[in-house]
Amino acid sequence: MLCPVRDLPGWADRSGGSGGFGEAGGAGPRAPLLVASGTPLREAAARMAGASVSACLVRAPDGPGMPPSDGPSGGQPPAGILTERDVVRALAEHGQGAATLPVEAAMTAALVTMRDDELLFEGLSRMVRHAIRRLVVVDRDGAVRGMLEERDLLSAGAENPVQLVADMAAAPDGAACRPLLERVRRVVVRCVEQGVPARGVGRLGAELHDHLLARLTHLAVASMPLPPPAPFGMAVLGSQARREQFLAADQDAAMVISEASGDVPPEQVAAYFERLAARLAALQSEAGVPDCPHGVVPGNPAWRMTLPEWRADIAAMLHAPDAQGVLRCSMLADARGVDDGWDLVARLRVMLSDMARSAPLMLRYMAREATRFAPPLGLFGALVVEKAGPQGTAGIGGPGGSGGIGRTGAATLDIKRGGLFPLMHGVRVLALDAAAQAHDTAGRIAQLRVASVLSEARAADLGEAMDHLLGLRARAQAAALRGGAVPDDRVRPGELSGLERERLKQCFKVVADFQDMLRRRYALHLMV
Repeated sequence: MLCPVRDLPGWADRSGGSGGFGEAGGAGPRAPLLVASGTPLREAAARMAGASVSACLVRAPDGPGMPPSDGPSGGQPPAGILTERDVVRALAEHGQGAATLPVEAAMTAALVTMRDDELLFEGLSRMVRHAIRRLVVVDRDGAVRGMLEERDLLSAGAENPVQLVADMAAAPDGAACRPLLERVRRVVVRCVEQGVPARGVGRLGAELHDHLLARLTHLAVASMPLPPPAPFGMAVLGSQARREQFLAADQDAAMVISEASGDVPPEQVAAYFERLAARLAALQSEAGVPDCPHGVVPGNPAWRMTLPEWRADIAAMLHAPDAQGVLRCSMLADARGVDDGWDLVARLRVMLSDMARSAPLMLRYMAREATRFAPPLGLFGALVVEKAGPQGTAGIGGPGGSGGIGRTGAATLDIKRGGLFPLMHGVRVLALDAAAQAHDTAGRIAQLRVASVLSEARAADLGEAMDHLLGLRARAQAAALRGGAVPDDRVRPGELSGLERERLKQCFKVVADFQDMLRRRYALHLMV
């Protein structure tokens, strides 16, 4: 999973060293079959059958004044892809008349691609995100080099995440989703143990949970006696929204309802979505998704509102900031829509961003929250840990030796409280202040660097610190799950190598310096 596509066995041999257009079969991306635009569907299907492939690319027609097609991809990007599923769908819709349809009438025009220098894991993650089984491989110039299929990445099996997405889409009820959720955990643990970078593991974990939530939502709607009286969107919050999800115990979510309900009275709309949220909660319980102990769920009316109600709620929070308002604004700043065809969640985030920038007091309160927990560094830069038992805390790695590790290695520190939370929350505040639209922390750091909110050096330091902290937490959570324990945010410095402990201390120093920057930027010393 950690090698580039072009390094797959047989890739260079089959392509003559240039990528992807050799004989079919063998390892590596499949040489794509190309058909011209305008080809009858029957002929395209016959060519697919003759070549023993399940998909073909449709060559884009040469535009006026363009030179004749001279390459496998026709001198320009393909117009689309035709799969066996597309052929079956056309037959179902058009009957015998489908045979004479041009391929453009049945193909999928939106190609999902990956570069040949990207890691195989990125291809796997992209397949999961789009719920597809093949990708078009291109080079840095966009020229098609081959076709990468699910079977090139993984052998079929219970922990194949692409098959897992398909199983989620076919799950008939919440109970059928329970073993699927367990398979999600196994996929995440396996990726961590194989050394997949933490950002990639977080993204894959979030994408799998997205599919599960989408399926449970569809089941909830299908169980209602009537269709929804208004469009609505599901919003994931927190680490899942930022695609930094690993093995969290619960998932925060909200519901955004459109005001476009026609002639249906508002009270009936509210009653319908109250019942829908209750049904969704029941399905999640059947699937083994723990309820949020803080009530950040659509079943709570505070997290289930129409857009106008959300606007009024945000205005009230910004007008008189308090601890609850800071929490809600922070969570809404991360909100990301799942299966939200009306972009209601995106509209909510834009609304919050526009309103928050005119409420500097709320931004200052949010910034102060990012400085509330100090990194666990003691005198002379030692790591401050908590020991099991009555001994309290002790230092690791500073002058005076390794006190606090303990013979059993039970001394731990909370890597989220003193490291990840202040980093991610501080970046989130800056992103909200600067109207940066990225959902994930790494993307926000990049946008803040471009906007000169963060210097090149600080952005690089924050990115590296986040990667290291996320990686340590992911490994600790995977080990806990393998050992039958409940995953949390604690790591045991005594079980790290000396180099890892030094890197951990440097990460905490980066966080502490970042907190100082926030204090200066938002004049937090003037706040009571």
